[in-house]
Amino acid sequence: MLLVAGLPLTAAEVAPLAADIRVLYPEYSELHARRLALTNEFLPRLAARAQDPEGWQRAREACAAAEDLERLAVNAEGGFHGLGVGLWSLARHLSEGEWSGPLELAGRWLRLRLEAREPHADARQERLRLALVEFAFVPRAESSLRLDQAVDRATLTLLDPAFAEAVPETWKHRMRATTP
Repeated sequence: MLLVAGLPLTAAEVAPLAADIRVLYPEYSELHARRLALTNEFLPRLAARAQDPEGWQRAREACAAAEDLERLAVNAEGGFHGLGVGLWSLARHLSEGEWSGPLELAGRWLRLRLEAREPHADARQERLRLALVEFAFVPRAESSLRLDQAVDRATLTLLDPAFAEAVPETWKHRMRATTP
């Protein structure tokens, strides 16, 4: 377990994305896959939530209460590069044709419907077609900058040695990591 600005994150929460990273790159160690899951998705996600808890809550509630998803949806298509590894990982495990419940990514909540999945022997070639409705609390136009700022303002508490090993030293320094 670790804490980002007091918000907990468990190994079980990180495991699905880390497993999908290993599907993409089987040569990666479990430690490296966890490191990538943390730095590409989970640390920025929790930092953004800590930076704007009210915005996070409003977006979450709007996502949960959303109706007429069909009318609100936009289409997205691609592999993990085009969709982003976090979105790709969430979407590839959905049942085709059914709307998901609220799903969180860094700075936003989503409702997804997997329209089609074109599997491939090499997961890096797998393509997904999605319908999605987004409820952002970090504006997309500013997301990269705002997520970086949130990470820089957040503190990191490493409670589990396995997490301590997975977080790169630069991120520990950046987030003023402590180990109780």
